[in-house]
Formats: sequence, C-alpha cells, structure tokens
Amino acid sequence: MQLRYVPRQVASILRVSGRDRIQFLQGMVTNDVSGEFPEAGIRAFHLDNKGAIVYPMTLHASSDAVYIDIDGAPPSDVIASLDHYLVMERCSLKDAVGSSPSCWLFGDLDTAFPSSQHSKDGSLHIIVVGDVTVYGLAVFRSTGPCYVVWSPDMDVTRILDDSGASEISLEAADYERISTGIPVGCADFSRILAMESGIVDKAVSFKKGCYIGQEVTARIDARGRTHRELVVLEFDGVTDARDVYSSEMIVGQIRSCTKSTTNRNFAICHLRLEARTDQLTLGGRPVAAVRNVV
Repeated sequence: MQLRYVPRQVASILRVSGRDRIQFLQGMVTNDVSGEFPEAGIRAFHLDNKGAIVYPMTLHASSDAVYIDIDGAPPSDVIASLDHYLVMERCSLKDAVGSSPSCWLFGDLDTAFPSSQHSKDGSLHIIVVGDVTVYGLAVFRSTGPCYVVWSPDMDVTRILDDSGASEISLEAADYERISTGIPVGCADFSRILAMESGIVDKAVSFKKGCYIGQEVTARIDARGRTHRELVVLEFDGVTDARDVYSSEMIVGQIRSCTKSTTNRNFAICHLRLEARTDQLTLGGRPVAAVRNVV
C-alpha cells in the first residue's frame, strides 16, 4: 500500500491525565470509557443538555492518560468547553500536539518511519526517529490502516516526506472516507442529535451512568425512533447544492460531499427518514442510492 498523508486543517488531540480522568470523562461523553479501549479507539459524543452533538470524538487510552481526537475544532475551544465542568475531579486537559499540525497517515507506521524505535503504550503508538518522537493513534477506516500522527518536536510532514510518503489533498482523502460511508468530525456531526448520528450502536452506551444530554437521548431511545438520520447519498455529476429535495420539499441537508469529475459522487446527508425511499434530487440531479453510514 502506497504511503499517503494529508495535514489536518483544524483538529484537536487532547491529553486528559490525572487519577480521576475516567470518572470525569464518563460524565462528559456518550460512550462507556471505563473498560478496555480497542485499537481504533472508542467513538463517542460530547453533547449539550438538549442532546445535540457539540463535539464528536474518538478516545484512546495509554497507561497514564486518555487522548481525545476531534476533527474540526481547535484545541482551545474544546479545552474551554470541557474545563467548564471540571470541579472536584483531579485531572487536567492539555493540547497534546502544539503548534505543528497533525496528519492522517494512510499506510503502515513501520513503513512510514523506517529505522525507528516503535513501541506502544495502550493504544498510543510511540515512534522515536533519531532525537524526534512521533505519536500515532489508529483511525477507523475500512480501506486499510490509517493513523493520526503528530510530533511535539517538529513538523511531522518533514519526516513523512523523507520516508517517501506522498501528500494528497483533503478532497482525495475525503473521497475515500465519504464513499465508504464514514462521517467524521464537526462538519458531519455537530448540532444534530446523538440519536440522529447513524452510529448510535458504536458511539452511545445505554448501560453507563449519567452524562450531559443523557436524559434527552434516553427519552428518544425509549420512543423508538427519530425523524432524521445521517445517511450516505450516491449521485452522478458535481454540485455545490446543500439541500436535498423530494418533489418540491426540502428533506435533507448535506454535511460533506465529494466533487469528483470522473467518478460517482457521495455525500453525508442529514435526511428525514420518511423520505429515504422517495425519489430524491440534489442540485437537480437524481440521487441514485441511499445507504447507512458506518
């Protein structure tokens, strides 16, 4: 697999440390973080008190910290939001990356960083290249290994360039992600209800204790349905349209969209459920298929 990378434009990786870090996060996020963390982390949401998503995130654990990865939000904003709820818990929230950008790396870590010392602390990969330390966290993708990587010592893209990795555009990375139906970050999730995310089974636990927005989330679950959900649309051609129509009625809004001039295009859409089987149009173009996000 050819090594490819793309710098993330706006993203946060926070390091939450201290003896009460799990207790604190259990009250902040929708998923259960009290048990084992899988290699690709735990997907979860931080909600407001009305059950709407403020920050979608993936959480990873090392022996002494939890790392929170959020695409689409600057670390200062996320820290300010979460720190507001820190009262009695003994833990701290810090920006793990600093001024250098983090990157998505598509490919194997050992291939990207040859002649390095590679170890793991929980789900945190630690790669030492000379006197530079690079950190990596696995990212959920269905097309092959993917990681978010960063270094507090220097711009990690310089090391990736030296290893022969090719920088690709964000549009190319998004095509691979959206076409396989993976919503990511604030662009896809923010300000919709957690129960409308399309990944409730992966990002929401109904067996854990209280968290912000839980009452609304549990009430919707008890009723058995929502009116909208994130889905993937398939269509031909390129469009900048944001509204999806059934007849002359707007039934959905595009959250992110591919713009290929040579292949079929895809979009993550917040769609009314009753319109899922209708003949939908986007920018005057017929929608060829509707399927679930993953």
